[in-house]
Amino acid sequence: MSLADFSLAGKKALVVGGRRNMGRGFALGLAEAGADVAVTDLNIEDGRLMAVANEIAAMGRRSIALQANIASKSSIDELITQVMDYLGGIDILMNVAVMYHRRSLTQLDEDGWDQLTDVNLKGYWLMHQAVAPIMKAQRSGSIINLSSRGGLKAHADQAMGNYAIVKAGIAMMTRQYCRYLGPYNVRVNAIAPSLVEWEQHPAGDYYRENPDKKPKASKKPLSEPTEQERFESWSTGPENLPLGRVATFNEMANAAVFLASDAASYVTGTVLCVDGGYMA
Repeated sequence: MSLADFSLAGKKALVVGGRRNMGRGFALGLAEAGADVAVTDLNIEDGRLMAVANEIAAMGRRSIALQANIASKSSIDELITQVMDYLGGIDILMNVAVMYHRRSLTQLDEDGWDQLTDVNLKGYWLMHQAVAPIMKAQRSGSIINLSSRGGLKAHADQAMGNYAIVKAGIAMMTRQYCRYLGPYNVRVNAIAPSLVEWEQHPAGDYYRENPDKKPKASKKPLSEPTEQERFESWSTGPENLPLGRVATFNEMANAAVFLASDAASYVTGTVLCVDGGYMA
């Protein structure tokens, strides 16, 4: 084994959904490992996507921030052209874009379902369609999709059931594209997190160390939650994981770097659980 196998020096990556949270963490992690990274998101008006590109550039890597709607083939075609023109290739595709509605299986309406599938299934499928010819031609590449623990095991929280269904679709999309692209030396894997820190959530053992600050779970009838209610829901889960805490963005990025690197040259079709033991 050589540590050089984990290097992404000279690689060119595209991170879809790279504006914040896990997407930002994945983009920075790939850059720290040596890759040039293009980041894209639907929202660019708040400047946060550009800020991620600037952080990457500060590491001495090439980076560009691009707006794209991954539910639109024409938007993706334009995105791919821009990335190819700027980076000169795509060795790594990281699909991180996410959409979810906190509605039970029977409460979500058709418009909500269309929004879920447009981003979490159609968008990922279109991105595979767009980069597959590039990677087939160069006979190399790594595609990494963001699935979820909910895509592998039925979710106890019925408000997350619809999200779990589309994440299960991403897991199977990963396996099917592994079969299709394997003969071209293109690897396709997915990462399935459980609970991961986010900008409004204290990471690690915060609530274990400060039990008096732990919010009580809401007993109200299921409805669209406020931001505070989302925070409370997220905050009560880590104690149920064997490791007893949420994952950091850096821990998630480490998994992506491994899957993108030559260290994982014989790993494809895998849904890697980075879940603190949730699936144990």
